[in-house]
Amino acid sequence: MTGTQYGHLVKPLPVRKGPEGPNADYIAWMQGKDLEGFDLNFTWGSYSQLGDWERGRDPHVHPYNECLVFVGHDTNDLTYLGAELEISLGKEQEKHVIDKASVVIVPAGMPHCPLITKRVERPFSFYLIALGGQPQYEWLGVRK
Repeated sequence: MTGTQYGHLVKPLPVRKGPEGPNADYIAWMQGKDLEGFDLNFTWGSYSQLGDWERGRDPHVHPYNECLVFVGHDTNDLTYLGAELEISLGKEQEKHVIDKASVVIVPAGMPHCPLITKRVERPFSFYLIALGGQPQYEWLGVRK
């Protein structure tokens, strides 16, 4: 809102149609430069496609903490995800199944992924909240 004191703090989400996000039907991604310099970047998207989110890339780490949030769209049952995903965590690539609304906490420097959508009954949303103003990846080059 131009001409107001705080209008610059209210920002529309820049929603784009995929394939710009891995497996996303629609995605919005904002970084620190878009968020008044906050040391934060986040993604929100709608997902319905099966497969590897990074299309065969290796596990990776970030120099910041992040949360991966998976939620369904059923307002009568907020635990219903409508999908089944598998994520690998840690240097051991320990596999975890996500089949209900969940958050995966990824401490800075912890290897994570691949993230694979195995089944979709209904589209679901994914939110990424990362405590770094600019996305940074280190691909590890190992995959089990």
